[in-house]
Amino acid sequence: MPEFLDGAVFSGILTIVIVILQRARAGRPSLSAWKLLAIGIVAAFVIPWAIKLSAMAWREVSFLRALPEVNFDQVFIGSFVAVLVLSLSHRPGKRPRVPLWGALVAGVAFAFLLPPFLYLVSGSYQRSSLRADLNHCTQGMTGEVQPRSVVNICDEPIAVGLCMPGETNPAPCDQTKILETGESATFDPGEARLSSLPSNLNGLTVVACRPPARPSRMQTTMGRGYEGVCLPPA
Repeated sequence: MPEFLDGAVFSGILTIVIVILQRARAGRPSLSAWKLLAIGIVAAFVIPWAIKLSAMAWREVSFLRALPEVNFDQVFIGSFVAVLVLSLSHRPGKRPRVPLWGALVAGVAFAFLLPPFLYLVSGSYQRSSLRADLNHCTQGMTGEVQPRSVVNICDEPIAVGLCMPGETNPAPCDQTKILETGESATFDPGEARLSSLPSNLNGLTVVACRPPARPSRMQTTMGRGYEGVCLPPA
């Protein structure tokens, strides 16, 4: 059985909140705790996987590749805003104040405008701006305590980066190399070792990205240690 993906807990909690709000606004009785829990668990599993598979299918369709890449956080932000607008505009027994197309437009606008706005405000890329990594395309790098060489085993070019301690988002990794299919490259980790919990929080990181996305690193979602990430094109 496939595992729960990143964003599963958030997806489940948000779905439960939306269900509660929608039933309250419609004047319907609230669901029991176990039913809400079941809905949350199903949503936590289905929503992230649906978004991930949709993103994979998006990249396989040639004419869609020219469009801006959309990640999980953007889809979730857009969906949340669209549902929120529909919920707030709902009037029992009457037509909603905002039509469905208006809610969809609001969701799409937030999905694409919020990430660059957060970058302007914070000076660094937030997770809603990140691109999907291609770590599965590397051989001889991920899992190594002091990675020194890597081979591209996929049928598309990849940008592989080794970020040393002190290099952080929004700066890309100094040691970044573009590899064509079957090409190899070497890196110099020096004395640094791979970032890990809890013994080596500020260690180096490695990541492979789809150009023009740029390898970099940032703190983990827990705020401890670092992980390799793919920044959007500059």
